[in-house]
Amino acid sequence: DAIAACEVLIMPSQYESLSMVALEAWALGRPVLANGRCDVLRGQAIRSNAGLYYDSHREFVECLYRMETDERLRRALGENGRQFYRRNYDWPVIEGKYLRMIEDLQDEAARAAGSLTSAEPLPGWLARRRPTERPADMVLSDLPSGPVLEEPRAPAQNRSRSSEP
Repeated sequence: DAIAACEVLIMPSQYESLSMVALEAWALGRPVLANGRCDVLRGQAIRSNAGLYYDSHREFVECLYRMETDERLRRALGENGRQFYRRNYDWPVIEGKYLRMIEDLQDEAARAAGSLTSAEPLPGWLARRRPTERPADMVLSDLPSGPVLEEPRAPAQNRSRSSEP
């Protein structure tokens, strides 16, 4: 994997909404050198404390030189990135955010309907239903047994037009 093998990920893009590449680098403990003209990348570098950003060629050269020659800086930024990823983008964190959002929407809908009872949450509904469902072998044992009957098929029509006047 190229990102895992790099010492620094360089993100020159000026047009990012959420940089998946930067997140992948941080998940792997790699620091990011980002284009500071992109507000999103600049913001991610600041919030994560896991990368440097540049606004000019001169700043790019200086930041890259610093990251190249200062192993302690690289390691610190990389570890900050790994922690930032785990706190904000690891799958259990994302799942929790979605569950909270669904609960908030259910609570909002219940308040709008004038009811204090919220709808049953969607996640886990199958596991909660399973104990009340009959096991598959019981369902199958109740099905009729015997040969499978096949419906007679209509003969295929000849689609050749050469015999018609």
